[in-house]
Parts: sequence; C-alpha cells; structure tokens
Amino acid sequence: MDDVAKIRELVSKTYRAMVVNHDSAGYAGMYTEGVLWCPPNAPDQTTRNGIAKHMQGAFDKLVFNVEPGAEEVEVMGDFAYAVGMVYGRTTPRAGGDDNAVKFRIFWLLRKDSGEWKIHRQIWNNKP
Repeated sequence: MDDVAKIRELVSKTYRAMVVNHDSAGYAGMYTEGVLWCPPNAPDQTTRNGIAKHMQGAFDKLVFNVEPGAEEVEVMGDFAYAVGMVYGRTTPRAGGDDNAVKFRIFWLLRKDSGEWKIHRQIWNNKP
C-alpha cells in the first residue's frame, strides 16, 4: 500500500473505527507526541493523554456515528497533509434528539517509525 492509501485509511477507516467504537485510548494513539489538536469550541490539546481525556468526556456524553474522509492528500517526504470532511450524527446518552455533525478538517501527518500519525488536526463546524 502506498503512502497516500495508508493516509486515507488512517483518516477514514481507522479514525472512524476509534470514534464509533468510543475508544479514546485508540483514538489518541493515532497522534504523534507533540501533537497540536484544535477542536472547535474547546481548548487545544498538546498531548495524547489530553486528547484521550477530552474524547472520553465526549464519549461519556454522546454516541457518535461519523463518516470521515479525505478529499485531498499530498505527501512530502516524512510529512503529508490531508483535507477532508466528517459527516455524521451524535446522540445524547441521557436521551434526547440526535444532532447532525459536519466538519471541515485539516490533518498534518508525520511518519513516525515508519507509520503515519496525525501531527496536527484542525477542524471547524460547517452549517
């Protein structure tokens, strides 16, 4: 599998599996040490532990069903970027109506010991 295919698999299939399975440790494991993770309407995180704690808090409150995908991937040596969208729904665990989610997302990736990891992630809500 070439690098572009590996990156597409990471930011679509692996990313989706970690989110829909509510696996905060697995989700955080997709990121490098020294990560910068910039979610909308929440504090930035700069450690995998911080990402895991944030995601576990979200997973405790919501059931996620998302479909992420890369529309564009460019590889430049041991760095790459991917730009894509995440579509889906969240449902409150306490009950209530589900909500549509739609994000534009930018991933900067770095090859870490031969494996692609997310080094920077920035995303925003789309109407």
